[in-house]
Amino acid sequence: MLASDRAQLAVTEEGGHLDAVRFQTERGTVSPMHVAPWADEPADPALPPILRILRGDFFCAPFGASDLIPDETRLHGAPCNARWKMVNSTRHGLRLELEKTVLGARVWKTLGVQPGHAVVVQRHILTGGSGSLPVGHHAMLRVPETVYLSFSPWIWAGTPPTPLETDPAIGRSLLEYPQEISDLTRARLASGQTADLTRFPTLERHDDLLMLVADPELPFAWSAVVAPQAGWVWFDLRDPRTLASTVLWMSHGGRDYPPWSGRHTHVLGIEQVTAYFHLGHRASTNPNPLSQRGIPTAIELSPDGNLVVRYVFGVAAVPPDFTRVRSIEPASGGIRLTDDGGRSVHAPCDLNALVG
Repeated sequence: MLASDRAQLAVTEEGGHLDAVRFQTERGTVSPMHVAPWADEPADPALPPILRILRGDFFCAPFGASDLIPDETRLHGAPCNARWKMVNSTRHGLRLELEKTVLGARVWKTLGVQPGHAVVVQRHILTGGSGSLPVGHHAMLRVPETVYLSFSPWIWAGTPPTPLETDPAIGRSLLEYPQEISDLTRARLASGQTADLTRFPTLERHDDLLMLVADPELPFAWSAVVAPQAGWVWFDLRDPRTLASTVLWMSHGGRDYPPWSGRHTHVLGIEQVTAYFHLGHRASTNPNPLSQRGIPTAIELSPDGNLVVRYVFGVAAVPPDFTRVRSIEPASGGIRLTDDGGRSVHAPCDLNALVG
């Protein structure tokens, strides 16, 4: 368990999923991270670890289907399925090593919290190895109410070639696939209508997915989810030159088959990736419509180098009239989040965590 006065969390030995993530704010304790509803049920041995454990946030390499590494075929790869061993720990920091390699690379995980900061800092280092690899973080929120979503400036958005759920007898996806999206408030549905994807939930009984590509010139990219009645905004920060895109997974009762069984609701996956949607290792490293437009969908490993993936998320308290975040900017000792109405809140954090 890591703990400061403002943040605490644990990490599972199997899969490295963040667990029991809690923040202290002026509005009280906030526990925004999702835990699968089957987490306390007897483990189904047929489920891979990623689904048995499913919670919080975890690192994926490859992101999506693992269909190129012969000895690792589980969804999202070894980092979120295999075991991690402790290297060292303090009250405010952990360092772990993955027991398996990924394309020959050793994988290290560091987690940290700081006094006064309602923030979790993560870093994953892949040392050595060779080949192209889609990577990503798979953060999940379980929202207590209708929330407002927003993202840093992006250069492309759209849905994948095919729906998440294709058989209406067992699941439902409601967006139009594929589509390019120029306005998140008017995304096309398969029915011909439109939906405002800056609010969630806005549709009923569905699982859908889209991806937004951040402007690579930004000093940092961000996502924000505001729950005004609960009194918090969740945000994440990343370097868009390492994690180029946001996969937005809206899971609201659209899967009727086990273990989902219609009960996986009010869940937002805010997944920061360099990948071709969720479609996996082969699809991300082969030429695809996004890579052909110059948008990175995989990262190259080097036998003599380190790939460092930095990722920060946290919360800040907001008043009940706070709406959709319009901007996140550096401010003294952290960041300033400003909403559409011009209201601002300050979140202490160390932006140096995003740089080498």
